[in-house]
Amino acid sequence: MTQDTQPPKTSAPNFKDFAHIGPGTPAGALLRQFWQPVMLSSDLAISRAKRVEIFGEFFTAYRGADGRAHFVDDRCPHRLTALSLGRVEGDEIRCFYHGWGFDPSGACVRQPAEKNPERKHRIRIRSFPVHEYLGFVFAYLGTGEPPAFPLFPEVDVERDRVQYGARNVPCNFFQRLENDLDEVHLHFVHSVSNEEIGLEEMPEIIVSEAEFGILRKGVRSDKEANVTRTGRIFFPNCTMVITPSRGSRQEWVLHLAWRVPVNDTKMISFMIDARKNAGGSLNKMPEIDPHPDFLTQEILEGRLRIQDVDSKYPGLFNVQDNVALAGQGEIVDRAKERLGESDKGIIFMRNLWEREMRALHEGRPLKAWTRPPQSLIEDGSREVQLASS
Repeated sequence: MTQDTQPPKTSAPNFKDFAHIGPGTPAGALLRQFWQPVMLSSDLAISRAKRVEIFGEFFTAYRGADGRAHFVDDRCPHRLTALSLGRVEGDEIRCFYHGWGFDPSGACVRQPAEKNPERKHRIRIRSFPVHEYLGFVFAYLGTGEPPAFPLFPEVDVERDRVQYGARNVPCNFFQRLENDLDEVHLHFVHSVSNEEIGLEEMPEIIVSEAEFGILRKGVRSDKEANVTRTGRIFFPNCTMVITPSRGSRQEWVLHLAWRVPVNDTKMISFMIDARKNAGGSLNKMPEIDPHPDFLTQEILEGRLRIQDVDSKYPGLFNVQDNVALAGQGEIVDRAKERLGESDKGIIFMRNLWEREMRALHEGRPLKAWTRPPQSLIEDGSREVQLASS
């Protein structure tokens, strides 16, 4: 199901190209202007380095002896060996090949084989601001000063049972993000699970621009299990939604996820599941056996049907979404789509992205995307009603 993944060759930027995110692309430039999760904090041990592919580039992450995380260029500028192969000494990363050392700011502080000690002061690598939060290492890869780091008071690790984790999706990130605006797919892609949820009514889709991004509602009658579901997209690529209590699970769950591109054809969902008022904790999501990636590939390659997966399999939602999205191809050809009224949220988001990409390219300010400091969710899962702009 592969397709041509190269961006179209054109002298002018294509502001309808949401898929290609490498350096210099409109979508890539926009995403880099926001804090983004780049890895799990638990994957970065003290005094160890790790290579990270994100946004179509490779970087080196390392954790100094004092426990602080750092995010720098992938390669040593001397002979271009990957810095992630080196060693961490104190708060410095030392290249494995010739021992060049770099401090957290990216400045070269050691060149042990060079006789001119002043030469090293003219050499530096890129270093990026980092912030650890809710189990993730976030980095700012954009230009200029980073924006204020976004906090999510909806997640209370003192009172909620919070799990964090990451899941791969074998297609372009924007396909996964569009799925977050698609309330209707729940009735089809997740039809097996939906039998337990009990949503029988097709929703009316209402979508609007808000100060934080996009507010979307799947309006139902709110009779019995047919609840109106609200989702929020915190611009540009973070989604938050509530899953009501059901069956044996009495707590309602808040889902928070960042849809982050690894490259043009692969992405990671960095996810938070917060079971509200279920006892405070922050833990990594447990491993699922078999792994959702394995089942996804088995289905896409025709060795298994999605209908054959046990309805009680804990990773079923993940596999169902992956199959539907990768079934579009690694990068969907949007020029061939035939969208309907139920796709108004997807159309709305594309227009918003196009507007912001164009503004950034033309040197005009982006909208000052902000969110209120208070939680958007009240106890008991009642949503705070905010007027959209």
